[in-house]
Amino acid sequence: MKVTEKSNKIRIYGAGGHSQVIREVLEDNGYEVTETFDDKPSGRHYASKNVTSGARENLADFPHKGHPVIIAVGINSERAEIASFLKSKFEKAIHHSATIASSAKIGDGTVVFAGAIIQPNTVIGKHVIVNTGASIDHDNIIGDYAHVSPKAALCGHVEVGEGSHVGVGAVVIPKVKIGKWCTIGAGSVVLKDVPDYSTVVGNPGKVIKTKIPEIQSNTMSKSSDITFIGSGISSSFTILHFLDQIEKNETQKKIQINIIDKYQEFHTGIPYGSRSGFSVHLITSLKNFLPEPELGKFIQWLNNNKNWLIKELEKDGGRLALDWISTHVDRIENNEWEDLFIPRRFFGWYINEKVKNRLEEFRISGKVDVKYTAEEVVDLEKVENSYTICLKNGEVLSSEKVILSVGSLPVNYLWKKESLVEKNNILFINDPYKPELKQVLERIKGFLNKRKTKKTNVLIVGANASGLEMIYKLNDVEEISSHINKFLLLSTQGLLPDAVIDKKRQKEYTPFNLQSLVDQDNLTAKTIADATFKDLDYAEQINLGAASTVEIISKAFGTLLGKLNQEELTKFACYYGNEIGRRQRCAGFHYSKTIDALKEERRFDHIAGRFSNIEENSENEYELEFLDTESGVNKTLEDTVHIVINCIGSTNLSNADIPELLKNLIDKGYCKPNDSKIGFAVNDSLESYENLHIVGPLLAGNVFDGKAVWHVEHCGRIIWLSKMLSQKINDYYIKNSELKKTPFNS
Repeated sequence: MKVTEKSNKIRIYGAGGHSQVIREVLEDNGYEVTETFDDKPSGRHYASKNVTSGARENLADFPHKGHPVIIAVGINSERAEIASFLKSKFEKAIHHSATIASSAKIGDGTVVFAGAIIQPNTVIGKHVIVNTGASIDHDNIIGDYAHVSPKAALCGHVEVGEGSHVGVGAVVIPKVKIGKWCTIGAGSVVLKDVPDYSTVVGNPGKVIKTKIPEIQSNTMSKSSDITFIGSGISSSFTILHFLDQIEKNETQKKIQINIIDKYQEFHTGIPYGSRSGFSVHLITSLKNFLPEPELGKFIQWLNNNKNWLIKELEKDGGRLALDWISTHVDRIENNEWEDLFIPRRFFGWYINEKVKNRLEEFRISGKVDVKYTAEEVVDLEKVENSYTICLKNGEVLSSEKVILSVGSLPVNYLWKKESLVEKNNILFINDPYKPELKQVLERIKGFLNKRKTKKTNVLIVGANASGLEMIYKLNDVEEISSHINKFLLLSTQGLLPDAVIDKKRQKEYTPFNLQSLVDQDNLTAKTIADATFKDLDYAEQINLGAASTVEIISKAFGTLLGKLNQEELTKFACYYGNEIGRRQRCAGFHYSKTIDALKEERRFDHIAGRFSNIEENSENEYELEFLDTESGVNKTLEDTVHIVINCIGSTNLSNADIPELLKNLIDKGYCKPNDSKIGFAVNDSLESYENLHIVGPLLAGNVFDGKAVWHVEHCGRIIWLSKMLSQKINDYYIKNSELKKTPFNS
């Protein structure tokens, strides 16, 4: 099918052999090529006609205005350079025999040659070459100035970075990410991610060199309008909502966005990315995890992608993952997701794909420019109307606005000051997700292999979601579970997160202490909290778990919070919210079932107490010292421990071991910790300082629109706050209205 039936005038920049192919596509589609430019007219193709000098010789006199231009230059870096100095409109050239899905998006200046196939939901950037017979499958993202050569085949969910060249007949398997300005050799088979500026050859493809080209300094801006420090789901939803705002305002200027993360993985954070692995699950059912309309969109995505998602789960998980699949096979087949505690990584794939596709659409339309930086930020400095951003590698960036979205505070190390300590008879893991859970599990396997003839006890410190995940994963991996003698769990209350709802007794339960406050005036945060604790105590006395009472109690105290003034709401957010939350922990049945099986085997003990120390005894074994909750006395556990995994939670802002960036922000007065000790005080625009916004867990201890915020981990709350922030950014950049502000650090 021809792109157009009427005659249109167009100009070509480039007069080599590549331009001849483009000219034929254009003329076949009804275009009239009025002019051909080339920076070296003497080197033109013999079939080129009426070639005049390009813009390099005399940029000022070049006829930028006029008919649209297609840059017909095959070298990616040269095409990028020409596009940067031309001030002309650009057009596409698509051969009539190409097959392009209606949902695919193609940027200006891109050329698609004969027989090429572009499948649904693929986003192709500006000035890309999709050459003869190339096959680009569904949900691909192809960056600006890339070249997909003849007969190259890109499978589903592939990403090709800016300026990269995929050679003739190369094959890229599903979900592989090729970085910027890479070269994939002809016939190569790419099986894993490729770093920026790398050359890959062979089957299987191997990186043979990595070299940063000169194009880097010419095309990458060091300055931006907005910089996101951290790229978890709080920043991801903020970006999505902000793009929605941009879409409504056709006249706004192009926004330069910089996204910085100290890890190579963007848009997922630790919980939903590869660092947690593929086979750890949500702690709530899907219907309680996501609100509408996002829930419906995610379920539709799950329906479309479930086959490869399940294959990835089978590949990453072990016997428990397979059991989860077999248990829910009918529901998955029938697209009944709402009541499932799905693997968190499913949501990570979804949000990553959604954000990147949306950003690429806006890049193609010219509304935003995006730069990703994988490096740690160590300092900010306010200089006049912008921030200087200092990276750990010494690089310095600049941004008018900064969004601090670094997630929860780092893990509070219990023993030594290292993420992992291994000695004879002890493996102490302070951070099971550093560098990632999969590597930590390999270290555990190696440690167990050295102890094949000895009994090995595992101690998990903390009965939160992370603690349950670790027990689940250790039992999921047969090579680990079969070599462990006993699992020990240490937590202050000695209670496990509840999984099963007792529907009969749930109907009979009433939070009498909270209900007694309904008709009272002049309530305080402490009064509500005390009543909540009494109702929780009563539930424990009658052995009714949190899964049965959490909704009832939360609704009861939530209604009473509406009676509090701003000051008392802030007290509740800072002092009581998280304390109540720790006693309302719930978990999925797949987690509790694992512990029940260990109990039946007499391989599980739960100790109520607080971690004090690990000490080596006279037999070179290690013993746990803990503060017993019931007696208040320090005790030593009878069983020796050999593998200890710290899941106790995060540090707080009053400690000296917080990240360098946060310490510098506090020292400079840009951020002031509130009384929660885990969050910063902000104004109504979520600013801790002028044009320095906070989003995510560091908003704990604040009140917005009359609602107290004591944690920002629930997706509904994340979406609400990110939408609020995106509106404030929209007001600043687009409406140019005067924002109502309260004093900083108040």
